[in-house]
Amino acid sequence: MFFLNKCALGAAMAFGLAGCEVPVMIAADANGGQMTGMFEITFPAALLVQTADGNEEFLTGDLRGYANGNSNFSFTGPTYGKCEGSSTSAGDMVMSCDNGLEWDHSLGRQRAKMTGTFVLDGTSEGIGYVGAMGWGNDANEAAVRLAIAEAQAG
Repeated sequence: MFFLNKCALGAAMAFGLAGCEVPVMIAADANGGQMTGMFEITFPAALLVQTADGNEEFLTGDLRGYANGNSNFSFTGPTYGKCEGSSTSAGDMVMSCDNGLEWDHSLGRQRAKMTGTFVLDGTSEGIGYVGAMGWGNDANEAAVRLAIAEAQAG
């Protein structure tokens, strides 16, 4: 089940902060985020995972991005339970969930932005999947479903 970590990292790495200047605070506010520390912005986040065997998991939570490019995140869903993780500015991510799933993966550097979606598909444990994470203003089920539909349409 490596799909969840890839999606989570894409969004988590999107929150590298350039500094805590007024424009950053204004941009965070315009994208559903808020300054929660001197060098920290917290954004709402959503993750939708659809598997080829017909299962679907929708998780909600938040991402806390730091000025150094690192982030912490947490999601909660009906099957995975609570998932906690962190990522570095280099793209290394770890995450574990209440149901026992654990991830340790590296995706490389990601482009920073305060709102967006990230879609990834592949196979994990022999089951095909597509997952989309939305953050900031795109942290909702409609946005992640649309991101998956657009990715599958080509």
